[in-house]
Amino acid sequence: MHDTITIALGLASFDVTHEPKTVLSVGGQKVTLTRGRITEELLRTCPHCGQAMDIHQEHEVTLKHIPLQMRPHLLRVSRKRVRCRGCGYLQMQNIPFKDPEHRMTKHLRYLVERRLSEGYTLKAVSRDLGVHPSIVKEVDKSRLLRMFPTKRPDKYSEYIAIDEFLLLRGHRYATVVLDLSEGHVIWCSEGKKKQQVADFIQDMGEDWMRHVKAVSMDMNAQYDSAFRELCPWIAVIYDAFHLVKLYNDRVLTAMRRRKQNELAEEGDQKGYQLYKGSRYIVLSDRKTLQQKDEKARENNRMLDAMTLRGKKWPAGARKMNASNERRLDELLGVNDDLNKAYFLLDQLKAAFQETDPKSLFRGLRQWLHMAFESGVQEVVAFARTIRKRIRSLVQHAIHPISSGKLEGTNNLIKTIRRQAYGFRDTEYFFLKIKEASRKPYYQYQSHRILS
Repeated sequence: MHDTITIALGLASFDVTHEPKTVLSVGGQKVTLTRGRITEELLRTCPHCGQAMDIHQEHEVTLKHIPLQMRPHLLRVSRKRVRCRGCGYLQMQNIPFKDPEHRMTKHLRYLVERRLSEGYTLKAVSRDLGVHPSIVKEVDKSRLLRMFPTKRPDKYSEYIAIDEFLLLRGHRYATVVLDLSEGHVIWCSEGKKKQQVADFIQDMGEDWMRHVKAVSMDMNAQYDSAFRELCPWIAVIYDAFHLVKLYNDRVLTAMRRRKQNELAEEGDQKGYQLYKGSRYIVLSDRKTLQQKDEKARENNRMLDAMTLRGKKWPAGARKMNASNERRLDELLGVNDDLNKAYFLLDQLKAAFQETDPKSLFRGLRQWLHMAFESGVQEVVAFARTIRKRIRSLVQHAIHPISSGKLEGTNNLIKTIRRQAYGFRDTEYFFLKIKEASRKPYYQYQSHRILS
């Protein structure tokens, strides 16, 4: 009847019977309503008894379609049902453009899935396309299950990394496994115990695990013992990043806090002020502090030159502190134990530059000797930890892998959770993590045409 509108909609076997009009929804929102009918040919002969089929009823169904003129668009589709004169067999006209799972068109579902794949949140897709958030979530989860039909990845991995991340408040954690060569999350599960590693190995299968050479992790005893028992051919590597982080937390930070508390109890305000706000300085490498001081001096020289010329400083410009290295020397000069601990950290980093296992082993043994000789209680306690795990630390020379990519993935996980204001469906959350780890980095490209 309305050929122009029918062609514009582009829906197969659908004929628009009324002009589209604007109506109000139950919530008071303006909605575009288009009425039409299915033009698919009716069944004339019963497939069971061969007798004639008569039109029995006519039904209407309302489907959501792609928004029209920035408004939600509803299609009120009329279709007929035929009935056999002999056996009473019933058949309804098929709607070829209806989504099989929801009361929406396939075109709208495709648009929803495309928006979600581009990184839009459920709330944004729901608002822009006029679909309920729970429906958007079901569509997205169905899309992700098609992307990841099985837990086992398509490719083998030689090097993997495993770590835990906070799932929910109340000390509820989850385990994540990353393929270090591709940077893809290959497995997630709730919990951070030995059982999670056993479940991972079972889901991957022995054939897949036989291709893994090494796994990088922090000093998690549960993960370590599980891999050694269930997959003894896989080398367990303690990441140097986590080792340095552990040293910073258990040694340098603990010593700084202990000394600062002692000075506060003694009432030594001058000594207390020296330690106050020194966390960054104590935990930073000397080379890093030198670079920061040089950058601060260049900034200050530029601002002084602008002041002499009578020019106004740029918005947000300010003088920067260029005495970070000097303050580090003051701290190390007044605290001999902190000086020893800082020196031992540099030696530990240097030891991990070795690429020969025997040289790394000798370097760690020498470091342990110096650590025990230092007499600093925090350093001695950390040295005992190193001595227990020296076997896995030496493996770093054979397989120089790092969990750096996994640490970046943990930040990605936090971003996904923050954007969604949390997830109730854990399975859906894990699927979103897998998808996000596979998205390529977006970089704007100019659309200008070459002349």
